[in-house]
Amino acid sequence: MSHTPARPTRRTLLTGAAATAAAAVTGTAHAAAARPTPARRSAARTPKALLIGLDGCMLDRVAEADAPHLHRLIAGGLRAPGTIPYAFTLSGPGWSTLATGVWPTKHGVRDNTFRGQRFATYPDVLTRVEHARPALRTYAVSSWPQLTSATGGGPLFSPAVDVRVAPPGSAYDAGTTQDAVARLSATAAPDAPDASFVQLDNIDHAGHASGGASRAYLEAIAGADAQVGQMLTAITTRPTHAAEDWLIMVTADHGHTDAGGHGGTSAREKQTFVIAHGTGFTPGSTGTSRMVDVAPTLLTHLGIAIDPRWHLDGAPLR
Repeated sequence: MSHTPARPTRRTLLTGAAATAAAAVTGTAHAAAARPTPARRSAARTPKALLIGLDGCMLDRVAEADAPHLHRLIAGGLRAPGTIPYAFTLSGPGWSTLATGVWPTKHGVRDNTFRGQRFATYPDVLTRVEHARPALRTYAVSSWPQLTSATGGGPLFSPAVDVRVAPPGSAYDAGTTQDAVARLSATAAPDAPDASFVQLDNIDHAGHASGGASRAYLEAIAGADAQVGQMLTAITTRPTHAAEDWLIMVTADHGHTDAGGHGGTSAREKQTFVIAHGTGFTPGSTGTSRMVDVAPTLLTHLGIAIDPRWHLDGAPLR
């Protein structure tokens, strides 16, 4: 049986091509830079978080690509590669693990149909934010509609999230970026999210079409980087930016074989990573990360305590 995942909702055309650490920071099960506690964060600054998911992206190829915005995030914060510990390197279980903070043995997703999901028990991180701090605004937008709409077994992000967007197929990553930029630029409700998730898809498409070792794959990373740059500009040009404490994280759900495709157990397919930029992450710091650490890191930045009754498998990067 082929390990190449069936992605009927993936688009058929590419639409976007557009320091080493001074000191290593290590931990026991994983390593990362120290996270701030709420007491150490200035009371005058409002915590906000943006999680960007680059589907099928590999960190070693980011280093080779024309990706100045991602390179600046790495130089200004934490670079933490990781390895997927389970056998099915597909987007469904990948994004479910990153969003819920638990492994597939708990959230139940093992393929792209999302059959067996247990999101009622292990909800996505933005739903956790809504339950803990309902006054905070949450937002999720995804080029792969299964994450934010009732398509193909989805959604991953629940109706508790204030705003969920799946742009039309013709818009693809350009539409996702346009929607994200508009909302990240906003400073008043109902737009102006406190916690956001944005998924871009074209790197994965390039991996399937041309392979992870291809020039097209590097060009897709460059295109996604330009879109990440638009989001960062939307944040830094906000009139309220000086009074805000932003955590920016970039991650991926799986890697790709050199020839193209994923779903198996090769080292290339099992690649993942976290780039984290914000208060408490030392510029140029390096370490390792686990996919399940992403959600608790976001929650902690927003000042939401991790409840032991949630039975999360991850812990805040620190």
